[in-house]
Amino acid sequence: MMAATLGKLKEAMSLQLKGQFADAEVIYQQVLASEPDNADANHLLGLIRSEQDANDEAIALIEKAIGLNGRAAPFHHNIAGIYRRMGRLSDAEREFRSAIDLKADYGEAYQGLGEMVKFVSGDPIEGKINAQLARTDLPAATRCYFSFSAGKFYDDIANYDLAYEHYTRGNREANRRFESLQFRQQIKDTIYVYGNACIAVNREAGIANSQPTFVVGMPRSGTTLVEQILASHSKVYGAGELNDMKYIAAAAQEVSRVRQAFPNCISGMSVEGYSVLAKQYLERVARVVDINRYERVVDKHPLNFQFVGLIFHLFPNARIIHTVRNPFDTCLSCFFQNFTKGQHYSFDMLKLGHFYNDYNRLMEHWDVMFPGKIQTIRYESLLEDPERETRRMLDFCGLPFEDACLNFHETERVVKTASFLQVRQPIYKTSKNRWRNYASHLGELARILGVSIDPGDSLSNGSAT
Repeated sequence: MMAATLGKLKEAMSLQLKGQFADAEVIYQQVLASEPDNADANHLLGLIRSEQDANDEAIALIEKAIGLNGRAAPFHHNIAGIYRRMGRLSDAEREFRSAIDLKADYGEAYQGLGEMVKFVSGDPIEGKINAQLARTDLPAATRCYFSFSAGKFYDDIANYDLAYEHYTRGNREANRRFESLQFRQQIKDTIYVYGNACIAVNREAGIANSQPTFVVGMPRSGTTLVEQILASHSKVYGAGELNDMKYIAAAAQEVSRVRQAFPNCISGMSVEGYSVLAKQYLERVARVVDINRYERVVDKHPLNFQFVGLIFHLFPNARIIHTVRNPFDTCLSCFFQNFTKGQHYSFDMLKLGHFYNDYNRLMEHWDVMFPGKIQTIRYESLLEDPERETRRMLDFCGLPFEDACLNFHETERVVKTASFLQVRQPIYKTSKNRWRNYASHLGELARILGVSIDPGDSLSNGSAT
C-alpha cells in the first residue's frame, strides 16, 4: 500500500472513531476512486454504512474486502456482527469462527460467537478459550472477553459452579466502576422532586402527541422481546434503544429557571419549557424514522425508567410499558452480560443488587404518582400466555390485534441489543428460573434484595409469593 494512501486511511479512521462519519467517508471514497480494490477502504466504508443502518451495502463492501484479503480477521468479525443483527445467524456463526481461526486471541470474536450459539461438550472452542486463559501475557481487557466466553461455555454444558467462577472473573477484569451512593441520591432526588405538587402543577404541560411509546425496566428483563412484539404491528415502529430521553433530561436545565442538573432543574420548569423539550425529542426521533408513517414509535431504552415523570410532562398521552422479570434472573442475566458500554453497575453483583432496589423503589413511586398510566408486563406471564399478554399491550396502546405480533420472530428488522437471538425464534421458556442453577452463589444478593432464596419460593419483582 502506498504511503500516501496509508496516511489517508489513518486520517479517516481517526475521524471515524470520533463519530465524524461524513468526513471519513469523503476520504474513503477518494481512496476507492483511485484504488477500487483497496480492501481496507472497502471494509472501513462498510462499517460506516453499518452505523447508518445501510446493512445491505455494508455487507457488500465488507464481502468485497474479504474477497480481496480473506486473512484479515477483523473483516470476518465485523461482517459477523452485521449478519447477526440482520438475523442471518448461520452466516454470522461461520464468520465469527473464521475470525477465531485466523486470530486465536480475538476475544471479541469469541464473545460474539458465544452470544449466539449454545455450546455442547466436545466443541473445540473450549480448548481454544482455556489456552488463552492459560497465558500469562494476556492483557486484562482481552482476558475479560475469554472469561465471559468461558462462563458462557460452561453455563451451556451445565457446569454451573465453574461458569459462575469465570463470569465473576470476567466482571472483575472488566474493571468498571459505578458509584452506587451517587445513583441512590439521584433516585432520592427524583422521588422528592416528583411529588404531588409537581404532578399537579404540570398537568397541562407538554404536547398532546400520543405517538411516543416507551418500554422501560431493568436491562435483560424482556424489553427487547416486548419491543419486537409491538414492532411486528403494522402501525408501530420499533426504534430500539434511543439515548434521546437522556439528552432531553440533560437539556432541561437549559430551559429551566433553575440551572441545575436533572432532576433538580424540574422545579424551575415552565409549561412552555416542556413543549420546547417535547419538540426537541420528536425532532431527534424523526432522524431515524418517518414519524408520519406510524401511530406508535417505540423507544425501548430500559433506563428511561429514570425519566417517567419527565416523559409524562412532555407527552401526557404517551404509553409506558414496564417489563418485570424475576429479580434473580434479571440480575444474573445482567451479571453474565459483558455490556460493551454503560451499565457499569452490572459488573459487581452487590452493586447490581442495590441498583435493582433503587430502580424498583422509583418504579413504585411512578405507579403511585401516575396511577393507571403505566402498564406492567411480567416476563414470565408473557412466556406462559403470549397471546393474552400481547392483546393486553395492544389494547393499552390503542391498537387492534394483529397475528403478526404473535409471529414476531418472522419480523425482519435490525436488532442490536443482547437479546437479538431470542426475538429470532418463537417463545421459549428456558430462561425462566435460570437462577436456580446458581442458588448457592446468590445468598448475598438475596439479602440485599430482601427476598428468600428458598428453592420452593416463586419470586417476582423483588418479593417471594
